[in-house]
Amino acid sequence: MKNTAYILLLGLCFIITSCGDKENKEDSSASQDTAVASYKQLPEIKPISNEKLTEINKWKKFKELSNLMEKFQDQNSGDLTYFAEEFIRLDTEIEKDSLFPEKFNVPDVKSRLVVFKTFSNQFKTRLDENAPIDSINVSREKLLVTYNAIRQQLSETLKSKIYQDFIKEK
Repeated sequence: MKNTAYILLLGLCFIITSCGDKENKEDSSASQDTAVASYKQLPEIKPISNEKLTEINKWKKFKELSNLMEKFQDQNSGDLTYFAEEFIRLDTEIEKDSLFPEKFNVPDVKSRLVVFKTFSNQFKTRLDENAPIDSINVSREKLLVTYNAIRQQLSETLKSKIYQDFIKEK
């Protein structure tokens, strides 16, 4: 009889403790769901000369990407899925763009666009998989660095084109 009482008392203690843990786990998961993700500040978009920027902005799809990237850079919290989907959409449109400027239709620019597409897809995958914030921050930074590389390459391409045009004129 004493053994049965101890077993019942032990069972009762076990049930009470396990029920309390479940409530705590539910509370902590609920608080995680309501927390808003806060992301690390992204580096600045590298400036290029106004003359070259004017020429680059004549390419409408890239201008649209530039506007989106400026908004993306300022986004430090909330859902980034919209940006990931827009990056992929714009990259696909740039790739298929029949108005792709001839002066930018060079392997140097196209290779950077491929890298941008790769990082856009990686960013979207990380968001879809609910990856840790650190992982998403890395992808965000890679996207911005790649965008800066594209801008820099477009600027360099214009520089070499201006030089080539000057030589052709003489």
